[in-house]
Amino acid sequence: MTPTRAYLPMDLRLELLGRARRAAPREACGLLVGRRLPGAVAIETLAALENTARDDSAFELEPLDVLAAEREACARGQVVLGAWHSHVDAPAVPSVRDLTRAGYALALIVSLREGDVRVWHGREELALA
Repeated sequence: MTPTRAYLPMDLRLELLGRARRAAPREACGLLVGRRLPGAVAIETLAALENTARDDSAFELEPLDVLAAEREACARGQVVLGAWHSHVDAPAVPSVRDLTRAGYALALIVSLREGDVRVWHGREELALA
């Protein structure tokens, strides 16, 4: 079932904005860890991973770091729900690059320009709670 809602606690929203500010002008990135619920996802933890992209306005995750985060999530009874990254000077909307290179269906984007956090499943925005 495709989720229509994402639960994201305020402390994690603030943490995402802080990580994005500290990484600027590079994009910050990582993984979203939590649980799948009927029609929703509950984001419970962030895995902040190093951005290995050569371009400041892109992000790439090291596969071995992703594997380690997936193992840690599994050990806690959680799953990796998707990836998160920041847009330094763009809205919190998936770019063409984001859509074509996404390794996960779920993407959380932090916009520093707008101070906004939005969650996407492909091209569909999820309601944030």
